[in-house]
Amino acid sequence: MRNENQKKKYSQVWLYFMYYWMIFGVFVYLGQFLPIEWRKPLSIGLLVLILVTMVVQRARFSGIIMSHIYTIISGLLSYATLMYTIEDLGSNLLIQNVIIAVLGFIVFGFIGYFFIKDASNMGKYLFVTFIVLIVMSIISWFIHNPMLHTVIAIVGVLLFLLYTLYDFNRLKRGQFSPREMGFNLFLNLFRIIRYVLKLARMVKR
Repeated sequence: MRNENQKKKYSQVWLYFMYYWMIFGVFVYLGQFLPIEWRKPLSIGLLVLILVTMVVQRARFSGIIMSHIYTIISGLLSYATLMYTIEDLGSNLLIQNVIIAVLGFIVFGFIGYFFIKDASNMGKYLFVTFIVLIVMSIISWFIHNPMLHTVIAIVGVLLFLLYTLYDFNRLKRGQFSPREMGFNLFLNLFRIIRYVLKLARMVKR
């Protein structure tokens, strides 16, 4: 019976994972209608809201309201980012980098699930790094330093690869709720792709 319940929870995790990607995809399409002057305030406002939520809750912003706010606003903002990335890299290079990001997600998930016994101690270090990354990202809107942007992208890729390892390890140990885990895995993959593409654009330039 326990195995059946566990399989059901795993299925629900991946259903929620796809659910958040579907919402994201819809709002990426709608993002083409977002006025240009709204993009920067929305980005900064979202980061500040996430930072405040995480500090208050002392946990990732995976609550049902914040997860939907994040997914919707990220989708709206990602249309412009996608267009800029295609313009900088071309569609072929974009696809190659997305595949690299997805493979990284799979490899670190595999390691976390099958090779790490208990990664629970990583959580507090990842959480602090996440807060620092958000603060750095807000600062980068006002200080246009290429080195700072590069550091943010590298730290972002490594952080969310490690979060992927951590979350898959939580899956193995059964310490999760399906909706929260589905969103966390969506967030991990989305941010890995985003930072890998950001790095690729910097290298290309």
